[in-house]
Amino acid sequence: MKIKLSFLAAFIAASPTVYSQSNNDLETISVLGSRAAIDKRTLAGSVSFLDEDTIKASGASTVVELLRTFASVNVSQSGPTGTLSELRFRGSESNHILVLIDGVEVNDIGQGGLVDFAHIVVADIEHIELLRGPQSALWGTSAVSGVISITTKRASEPQQLSGNIALGTQATKELGLSYSLKSDKLSFAINLNHLSTDGDNISRNGGEDDGYRNSSLSAQVQYDINDAHQLTSNVRIVEFTSSFDAIDFATTGLPTDADNVSEGEQLNYLLRWLYAPKANNWSQSLSYQLSRNESENYTQDIFSGSTLGETERLTWLHYFDLSMGAGYKQNFLNIGVDAVEEDFQQAGPISFGDPNQSQSNTTISALADGQVSLGESLYLSASLRRDNSDEFEDASSFRLGLSWQVMPNLKVFLSRGKAIKNPSFTERFGFFPGTFQGNPNLTPESSFSNEVGLEYAPTDQIDIQLTHFNTELEDEINGFVFDPTSGAFTANNLEETSTRKGFELSLKGYLDHLAWSASYAYLEAKAPTEIELRRARHTGSVTLNYTINDQNNVYVQGDYTGSKLDRFFPPFPASPELVELGAYWLLSANYGYKINDSLTLNLRAENLLNEDYEDVFGFVGQKRRITLNLRYQLN
Repeated sequence: MKIKLSFLAAFIAASPTVYSQSNNDLETISVLGSRAAIDKRTLAGSVSFLDEDTIKASGASTVVELLRTFASVNVSQSGPTGTLSELRFRGSESNHILVLIDGVEVNDIGQGGLVDFAHIVVADIEHIELLRGPQSALWGTSAVSGVISITTKRASEPQQLSGNIALGTQATKELGLSYSLKSDKLSFAINLNHLSTDGDNISRNGGEDDGYRNSSLSAQVQYDINDAHQLTSNVRIVEFTSSFDAIDFATTGLPTDADNVSEGEQLNYLLRWLYAPKANNWSQSLSYQLSRNESENYTQDIFSGSTLGETERLTWLHYFDLSMGAGYKQNFLNIGVDAVEEDFQQAGPISFGDPNQSQSNTTISALADGQVSLGESLYLSASLRRDNSDEFEDASSFRLGLSWQVMPNLKVFLSRGKAIKNPSFTERFGFFPGTFQGNPNLTPESSFSNEVGLEYAPTDQIDIQLTHFNTELEDEINGFVFDPTSGAFTANNLEETSTRKGFELSLKGYLDHLAWSASYAYLEAKAPTEIELRRARHTGSVTLNYTINDQNNVYVQGDYTGSKLDRFFPPFPASPELVELGAYWLLSANYGYKINDSLTLNLRAENLLNEDYEDVFGFVGQKRRITLNLRYQLN
């Protein structure tokens, strides 16, 4: 069944969950654990937060630097700032984690469904939440290993104006401007940011720096028509230019200096109508969202290829409060319908084959999600989704969970879930002359995961989370299968089951003027015949945020990535081989000095010890960079 969704964009909007936040502390409210904002204490899952104060104190420029602090995160960055930055979570593939920015899914279906985190700057980010585990039943087929929700800055004062300017080594420059206003019925915020750097050399040899430019805009508006009706809309636009090196297939098989450039544009849009009468235990929302990602590549100023991915989503959701006056405020039910249309285009020069093509897929889904109190401290939750797709057989995903507040300061939970991941357009139809040819006969991957965990707060100043997970992935798609007929690689479903298991430990606390956090994760990720690539068995992070006094603040972050394997493709006729990427520590620090009520000065050092490291074999990581940032804010 084919439908067109865009004609409804004028009057309906996207998933409402991210905007259902109350005035409660965000550290206790999850916007991802259900299709309704849910108390973290009753959530049968592992969730982590980064709040605005921590984000500001870090002085980070791109979200990659912040995501390293989350347990079970493996970052694969193909060079310095602006180069392809993938995230593998709990041993999954990079397109197995769903990312929402202001409620809009930003996964790029033109690039295999992954998210390139290099293009998400920190300047306009207010809050980040990570929900672990299979969440396809709630959020769709990309949410196999977890969901990340990023919220940009919103209006919190009647009127606020802020700006910043930063200068750093490697000719790094950053400019930002934000304005917001808020009244009884209307709130509005707009954020503008520009980041540029000459960068470093991606390849091990040579002297050519590979630079990066990023310009972004985000804006939100919310209008309360009356006590029952609310309209919300937001838009995010990003334009970027990234230099990258070529691969020397003839002599070394490694990156080599080249005049290659990637130019991209991203558009994310949301419009929502919410009907929530106050004297009623029922509400509904109509929803529309658009995500558009376009990328063009040039070699020596000559066009070499492009991709365009566009996703439109309609959601009609009903929320029922089932507390029935019993005093248990966590009894609820959500039911709804999702309609998603995906369009993929690939273009390029015709050489030993034609890469030019257009593909599409439409999926209609029914979903239900709810939680019920089995007592004052025991909660049962369930989510279920049924997908009807143009291209694949009907599929179901689910998640069941049980959360028990054993004591006021101790929660234990267990859950089991199934997630579905459809093959990407690239895996099915992608064509890159001489290197890759898609396989249209691929079937969806199925992931089954068990999770058990606890959260313990021995005092008001310390919080401990410990989680064990065990996942089996069936029909895993291997994109490095050699096809002797075409002489290129293709993709196939593996017949055997792949496994991912491990545990995560997260701690955070406060001591006088010091806020601290620590995380560690152990992972065993195995495909049927070998250990999964670019996944470190051991990862960890430590952060210290020390407020010396009203004027001075110091933030220190240390991130550890253990050794991991990658695949090296030496020049023909040699066969591909496994290589080891060494373990490394990345240390960053930021010193903040409050000059007065309006001016703040920040001095940040990234990769302070100038560690030599590679996340991807042959691609040199970010060198040490020092940045001075002056921020002005007027309320």
